[in-house]
Amino acid sequence: MKVAEVVFKELSNFTRTIFGNPGTTELSLLKYLPGHMNYVLSLHDGHALGMASGYHLYTGRVGVTNTHAAPGLTNSLGYVYSARLDRIPLLILVGQQNSRKLIDEPILSTDLREIPYAKGVIDVRYGEEVPKAILRGVKTAVSSPPGPVIVGIPYDIVDEEIDTQVEEIHPMIAQVNYQRQCDPSIISLLAEELNRARRIAIVAGYEVDITDAHEELKELSSKLKAPVFAEPHFSRSPSAEFVKILPRNASGINSALSEYDVVLLVGGMLHNVLYMDEELRTRNVIQITSDSEEATKRAWRSILCDPKSFLKEILPKVTEREGSNVLDLKVKEGRVGEIMKALSSRLNGYAVFEETPSHKEPVKMILGRRRRLYFSNRSGFLGWAIPASIGYVMAGGNAVTLVGDGSFHFAPQALWTATNYDIDLRVLILNNEGYESLRSRADYSAPFFSPKVSPLRVAEAYGFETLETESINDGLDWLMEKGVRRRVLEVKV
Repeated sequence: MKVAEVVFKELSNFTRTIFGNPGTTELSLLKYLPGHMNYVLSLHDGHALGMASGYHLYTGRVGVTNTHAAPGLTNSLGYVYSARLDRIPLLILVGQQNSRKLIDEPILSTDLREIPYAKGVIDVRYGEEVPKAILRGVKTAVSSPPGPVIVGIPYDIVDEEIDTQVEEIHPMIAQVNYQRQCDPSIISLLAEELNRARRIAIVAGYEVDITDAHEELKELSSKLKAPVFAEPHFSRSPSAEFVKILPRNASGINSALSEYDVVLLVGGMLHNVLYMDEELRTRNVIQITSDSEEATKRAWRSILCDPKSFLKEILPKVTEREGSNVLDLKVKEGRVGEIMKALSSRLNGYAVFEETPSHKEPVKMILGRRRRLYFSNRSGFLGWAIPASIGYVMAGGNAVTLVGDGSFHFAPQALWTATNYDIDLRVLILNNEGYESLRSRADYSAPFFSPKVSPLRVAEAYGFETLETESINDGLDWLMEKGVRRRVLEVKV
C-alpha cells in the first residue's frame, strides 16, 4: 500500500471530511484522495483551520485540515493560536518539501518544529513512520488539553510502497474525552470548607458547556445561595444563570469578587483578561478543571476533575442555605441588546458564532446563555466566526454568524465555500462604521479607527442575498426566513 493510501485509510476510520487549501507540495498526496472523502476547499489556508474547528464543535471529533508547509502554516498562525487557547483538537496535515533536500532549504520548506502555538509537531521523514504519525497526531490532539497538532508529510514519500501495519483509529480515539473522576477524599474536605464559608461565589467557564454540567451547576448555586459569574471572555455558554460577566481587567475581577471568602472556579479561567493591571487575588480561589495544563499553571488551588463529575459528587455533601443567589446588577443593553433579544426569539435551534469585539457584553449577556449553542473564541482573534460556522453547518448543524463590519473583512473569502457547497448560512453584521472597540478605549481620535467599508457588496460578490435595514424585526424575519440558503443582514448600531 502506498503512503498516501495509508493516510486516507487511517483518516477514513473517523472522518469523511478534510478542509484544505492545497499547494504544490500537496499535489502528490491529493492524487490519491478516495471518492468517499469530501475535500472542502477554502480560499485561504487559515479558513480551512477555522472550518475544521467548527466541524469539531458540532461532532466532538478532531477536525482534519490539509495545508501548505511554510507559506500555508504561517498564513494560518492566528487560527492555530486560537485553537490552542480554545482547546480545539485539529490534525493539520502539511505537505513538506522533498525530504532528501531539506538541508538545502528549498522554497516552501521550513523546520515545522519552530512553528509556534501548535500542541505538537510530528515531522515525518520516512514512509514507514506515517501510520504511527497519524495515530499519534490524533491522540495528541484530543488528549487533555486538546489542541492543534501538525503532521508534516514530505511530497517525495507519498508514492512509496510500505510494508507496514495500518493503524486502526477507532472513532472513539478521535473523540475528546473530558471525563476525569474526582478524588473522593478531596471532595469531602472541600465540602466541609464550603459549609464553613460565609459567602461563596461561583465563576463558571467553558468546561461547564463541554461536559454539559449546566443543571448540576444551577443546583449547586441554588443550594449554596452562591451567585454565578461568567469567566471573562468566555467562548461557550458557562451557565444560563450567570448574573454578570467578569470584566476584562484584573482589577475589575478583584473588585467583583472581593466580598466573597470562597470563589469556586468551575471549568473556567480567571487569567484570560485583556488588561493585567494588577495581580489577581488568588488566596480564596479553588479551581475545578479537567485541563491538566491549566491546573498546573495558576497560583490558586486546583482540583483536576471534570466539572460534571465534581458537581454530582459535591452536591449531596453541602448544606443547603437560606437566602438568595440573585444579585440586582443593572446591565446597559441599548440597541444591541434589543437586536439580540429579537434574534434570540427567532433562533429555533440555530447555533450562534459570535465575533463582535465592540459589543461583546450585551451579546454575551443574552446569547451566551444558550446551552451548547453559543460559540466564540477566547483569543481575541478576528476572522474565526465565519469559517467556524461554515464547518459547523457542513458537519450537520445550523448556524447564524454574528460579526461586526470590521471583523467581517478578516474572512470574507470563506463565503465562497458556503456558496460553492450550497450550505445554509445566515450572517448578521452589526455595523458601527469602524473599530468601535478601539475608538472607545483610545484617548485620542484618528482616521484609522473609522474605515468605511461595504460588507454587503462583498457578500453579494460571493453569491449571498443581502439586506440593509433600520427595522430590527423586519430584517430578522428576512434573515431567518425558512426555505432560503444564504443571506447577510446589516444593521447599523
